[in-house]
Amino acid sequence: MPSASTEVFLGRQPILDRQRQVIAYELLYREGRKNAIEVGDDAQATARVIRHLFQDFGINTVLGRCEGFINVDAETLMSGRIEALPRNRVVLELLETVRIDEHIVRRCRELKQQGFRLALDDFSVYHDCYEPLLEIIDIVKIDILQLDRSALASLVRRLRLYLARLLAEKVDSWESACHCLRLGFDLFQGFFYGRPALLAA
Repeated sequence: MPSASTEVFLGRQPILDRQRQVIAYELLYREGRKNAIEVGDDAQATARVIRHLFQDFGINTVLGRCEGFINVDAETLMSGRIEALPRNRVVLELLETVRIDEHIVRRCRELKQQGFRLALDDFSVYHDCYEPLLEIIDIVKIDILQLDRSALASLVRRLRLYLARLLAEKVDSWESACHCLRLGFDLFQGFFYGRPALLAA
């Protein structure tokens, strides 16, 4: 029996550079028109985002000329299915739930060699276990709401030892945006720049 609704949904939040130009979108799982987020299974949510992006909407409709950040959990990262994504259009964003170990680092190295770009999500505390990953990661997304100004500045200085670009996420005010600019962040995301928009098809 056919479903009462054939609509599918996708969330999209802009990521901007220092000139406030939109250069990418983070693509988010959405269940319905209320923009609700009910993610019980990260791998399933990622699979639906990918399916909606390529089958239901079309990558050019969703992203235009921009790139797309796609959240990936450990299961998705290790899956060979991820290799079918267009590496010139997507950034694989490792969720904060991914436990960093030698298997994850090895897999990230493989994906880097294939031309994929990688980002670390919701980064707020530096640990030595991140060092092997930070040597190859392209973007570190720092959750600025988790840190006071002193801790944020200290973390930025530490991460500047690596080549990764720094993205300030959850920027929610003009004051926060200016502070992150002064700290030298490369990219920005948060309600101050734009709330996630709901796309339906």
